[in-house]
Amino acid sequence: MKNKSSRLELIHQYDVAPDTALFSQQTIAAILDCSLATIERDRWLGKGIPFSKFGRLVRYRKADIREWMERHKTFRSTTEMTQVGALYP
Repeated sequence: MKNKSSRLELIHQYDVAPDTALFSQQTIAAILDCSLATIERDRWLGKGIPFSKFGRLVRYRKADIREWMERHKTFRSTTEMTQVGALYP
């Protein structure tokens, strides 16, 4: 049986890891505070964080995660986001 890490543990592991570290989609979901289904859907649509596949394993590099997050602007409201046309950059 696999040992499930808590969201805070996953975030801490991400924070202390080097930029070359690889992470599972569970860690990405914890960082972005979203579901695994959202991560999988975004990957399938080609709008998610760049990833690598090793056999059946999907992994995300910390440097790619940080770059993707920096490209996504923070908004004060959904109205502002819609006006800028940034629903899906």
